[in-house]
Amino acid sequence: MRLFLLAVLFLSLSAPAQAWKIRPGHPRIYLTQADLSGLRSRCGGSFKNLFETFRKGGAWILSRKAGTDWSDVTNLPYPAFLYLVTGEGRYLEKTKEFFRAVTARPPHDTYLTPEWLRAGSMALDWTWKALTPAERRAFGKAWIGMAEWVLKNVWRHSDFNNHFVNEHLAVLYPAVLLHGEGIEPARTAALLKTGTDYLLHHAVPAANEIAGKLSTRKWPSSLAFAPYLAEPSKPGSGTFFFAGGQVEGFSYNDWGYARPLALTCEMWRTATGMDLFKGSSFFRGQGVWHAYALRPDGKGLARDEDCPSGFRPGANLKTFMHLLASRLQDPLSEWVAERAAWRYPQKAWKELLWRDPVLRARSPGEIGLPLAACFPKLGHVYFRSSWRNPESAFALFQCGPFYAGHQHLDNNTFVVHRGGSLAIDSGTNEYTSHRANYYCRTIAHNGVLVFDPSEKFGGSVWGPGGPPGSNDGGQTRGRATTRTGLFRPGCPSDTGRILLFEHTPKAAWCVGDATKSYNPKKIKKALRAFLHLRPGTPDRGIEPYDTFVVYDVVEPLKSLHATWVIHSIERPRIEGDRFVIARDRGVLVGQVLIPAGAKLRLTGGKGRECRVNGKNYPPVQKKPDPEAGSWRIEFDFPSSALVVLHALGEGGPIPPRLGFLEKVPGNGKTLEIHKGAWAFRIQFPPKGNLRAMPRVKTLRRGRVLQAVDLSRRLKGGVHP
Repeated sequence: MRLFLLAVLFLSLSAPAQAWKIRPGHPRIYLTQADLSGLRSRCGGSFKNLFETFRKGGAWILSRKAGTDWSDVTNLPYPAFLYLVTGEGRYLEKTKEFFRAVTARPPHDTYLTPEWLRAGSMALDWTWKALTPAERRAFGKAWIGMAEWVLKNVWRHSDFNNHFVNEHLAVLYPAVLLHGEGIEPARTAALLKTGTDYLLHHAVPAANEIAGKLSTRKWPSSLAFAPYLAEPSKPGSGTFFFAGGQVEGFSYNDWGYARPLALTCEMWRTATGMDLFKGSSFFRGQGVWHAYALRPDGKGLARDEDCPSGFRPGANLKTFMHLLASRLQDPLSEWVAERAAWRYPQKAWKELLWRDPVLRARSPGEIGLPLAACFPKLGHVYFRSSWRNPESAFALFQCGPFYAGHQHLDNNTFVVHRGGSLAIDSGTNEYTSHRANYYCRTIAHNGVLVFDPSEKFGGSVWGPGGPPGSNDGGQTRGRATTRTGLFRPGCPSDTGRILLFEHTPKAAWCVGDATKSYNPKKIKKALRAFLHLRPGTPDRGIEPYDTFVVYDVVEPLKSLHATWVIHSIERPRIEGDRFVIARDRGVLVGQVLIPAGAKLRLTGGKGRECRVNGKNYPPVQKKPDPEAGSWRIEFDFPSSALVVLHALGEGGPIPPRLGFLEKVPGNGKTLEIHKGAWAFRIQFPPKGNLRAMPRVKTLRRGRVLQAVDLSRRLKGGVHP
């Protein structure tokens, strides 16, 4: 008995104390009573014009019959916010009309119900003091019922999936609203227990796991972007790594992941005083991740995963980015938020509530962000030649873990833009056989295929199973790690990683390892080096152009060969070992140097846009994405491939053909690329050497300034 009591005492002392407590009284969702005077002051001062624009729509809302549809859940915050600010009874009555409609006909829909849980709990909290006890009970029970419906009927996805964050976290809202009110206390307590577990032990840790670890180093105060840096960054290197990002692409991040997660964390902060923003690599990295992904031509963000081309920052991003800017005092997040606009004025209550009128936005150029950046845990590397020139080049290279279903099988792939989309991520965001057999598969990306006729692929839209699917020769779709904290080297999510990233004044490069992305029965190694050589000054009448060097080392098994693939929107022109892709105001000129004499094949055109192994898989429910693409170039190679891509402006002189230097000391072939007064001498491993990466020398007016052996750097490279 004595030992038992000692054990109980030990456990009670060692168990972590609850670090939060829900404050009494209302309001407590998104703001407290103490915040009201400041809000009213902003609405009548700093943001008076925005508030007046917002209020003009109030008459329209007042004249509209309240319901339970999507437009209604968008409109509900309008009168609730106006009542909060003005105290006018007409806004209160309209808000209650929405409550009565939902209570009479609670919506039961996977996506709509969570929105009502968030918006309705907020509006109930803001009007709570004006409701009668009977109304509080009736409305409160209806919201509990909707939350319980979600838990019972909506599939509980992976911690890393937007559906889990968007749908299941919403059950915490009515629990916070009704805590301590004596309305269905047992049901409320059960929701609170589940919701806090989801938020504190799953959603927030998972988001931070994807984003990586923030640097704990003490950086010079002059390094304005230091708050965004990840743990691998080292002082004095000039090469910086950033934390942040989400694996399912920008559209799903902005709508279904960062938005609901940030809203929930803000609700939790005001209700309990527990701040989940500070110290979060996910929240700290949102602004810088979006900034790097903005295309110079202004046509949206870089396309990756299930994100449509031309996706532009919109109201979903603005919803949470002003909030993050305020909570983190982040001028870059404020700059990103300013790039987006409200499509409908009734959404502007979020800006009125959260935007800091004192915080000044600062652009990437003002902050001094490097022209190239690596997000090592996410597996993204961004390259650009300018922050200010809309005609400059831009590229995204990616190779990272597989965490969630909306990801694609696209490790060691890239996109290139300059004056238009040149080397593209092809296909249309449609969840049919088009996605299952083409859009999410490796063949739809600028990557490497290894076709094994005996390999079997499932035709499921999401998982590896389902009916027999197309054999594209690409990467496999396995089972991702579903819970945070379980990621280990070799686990199902460990499919790709950035082995090396380095940034110099005139160039940047990275190496990705996608070996584990492929079936181990057909491939032993899959490495890709991607180098960006920024343009120099005009030379001999040739305008400055960006050069991207792509070097692959692939070790197929069973006497198989590899296939190199690049996609375009317009029909490319093939000229022997060279090809030309033009789009809008940009041109991409490619030359295949290894293997010598490569036979380039062109596939595409009407009826062949999404062709895989003899069959076309076009979208059947949607019109093709504006930048879905219709063409691809392929060539086969045994073990190594070298392609040089030049990105230039429309009408510019085509760069001259490249050739290897002769009589250069050392083994392997050497390529020299000139950029005005600068030159880059790149030595490639001898044929058959599948263990080495190139050596890069940077020269200025013939003098070697830097010599880098990428193979040696790999030993101390990035291992997220």
